[in-house]
Amino acid sequence: MTPAAAGTPTPAPSTDASGRRVLYWYDPMAPGSRFDKPGKSPFMDMQLVPKYADESVGDARASSASVTLSPEAIRATGVATARVERAALARTIRAVGTIEVDETRQVRVAARVAGRVEKLYADFTGQPVRAGAPLYALYSPELVATEREFLLALGNLRRLSGAGATAEAVRGAEDLVAASRERLRLWGMGETDAATLEARGEPSLTATFRSPITGTVMQKVVVEGQYVAQGAELYLLADLSSVWLMAQVYEYELGRLQIGQEATVSVSALPGRTFRGRISFIDPTLDRETRSARVRVVLPNPRGELKPGMFADARLEIPSIPALVIPRSALIDTGARRVVYVETSPNTFTARDVRTGDAGADRVTVLEGLEEGERVVASASFFVDSQAQLSSGAAIQYSGALDVKGLPPEPKP
Repeated sequence: MTPAAAGTPTPAPSTDASGRRVLYWYDPMAPGSRFDKPGKSPFMDMQLVPKYADESVGDARASSASVTLSPEAIRATGVATARVERAALARTIRAVGTIEVDETRQVRVAARVAGRVEKLYADFTGQPVRAGAPLYALYSPELVATEREFLLALGNLRRLSGAGATAEAVRGAEDLVAASRERLRLWGMGETDAATLEARGEPSLTATFRSPITGTVMQKVVVEGQYVAQGAELYLLADLSSVWLMAQVYEYELGRLQIGQEATVSVSALPGRTFRGRISFIDPTLDRETRSARVRVVLPNPRGELKPGMFADARLEIPSIPALVIPRSALIDTGARRVVYVETSPNTFTARDVRTGDAGADRVTVLEGLEEGERVVASASFFVDSQAQLSSGAAIQYSGALDVKGLPPEPKP
């Protein structure tokens, strides 16, 4: 058995035991080699591989690149195949961000009426407060005058009601009491405070103002003895039982996110702990420098473990519809094409163009080009590709036939 020399006509096709027409035999480890008979390769200690006439005919989707490898070559190079299957591809987007206060749970406490702060019940930043608990006590001449007007209106109503006055006079007295009570309410005195004032029967020199929410004092900008004008800001309160994670997500990943998707969050201050939340908002604008947008995740925080300012890592779960998937290692991306090698017959692999979709950590979805149940090369795919290209004819035209030593024949003088 001798290799065919360059320029020697290709021997007439023959058939092997399977009945398929054989054009020639070649050594897949010696590019460009051709032999007219089967047997052992003179270059490598392995059986020659037949090149069949029908390998270029078949599925219309198949590329012309095809190769048949011997069992020895497959074992030596570690070629392995995987089945094309239908599955839901789990995809996770990782993002980093910071824990922030839930803006919808913040309240700014301002002075309803001008006066002097006589006592601070919430007297330091970070102090927890309960809804209805006292925040500060204020002396206000205007408020004292309004309390006195309220008491006089009540006394007038009692006198008219007991003296058999006309209905019109009683209605007028009732309207005056209601107006005085509403003025007290607008200045921050609740129904309980009004009832206490009515039962006491005389105005109080100081009025106590209470917390509107259960939360934490985030800012305190007042001290005892300070005179404050109407509308002056005194406290910033926040309910930290729910917080926000503001995470940065890159532009190319934003299209996969939707409001309501789940997120798993971890912080370095609490190793081993995870917190679950949901996306509530995706920023409609991008940061021009980082090419990312802020994504808000709402996190329950009943025990106050998540503190504003903490750095956090988020894993955003992307729901997926079942689709055809293959290992990522099976895909050869040339930039212009995406190719996989399909096992079209035992030990024969044919290149096929595919269109891919989402990719996970180790698998990728295939939208076109493959069918469920087919087998693709999942390991050593680049070796298979190189052998297919070398045996396709282009490499042979370039290098010529090989002589027995595995080198191109020397030109004749």
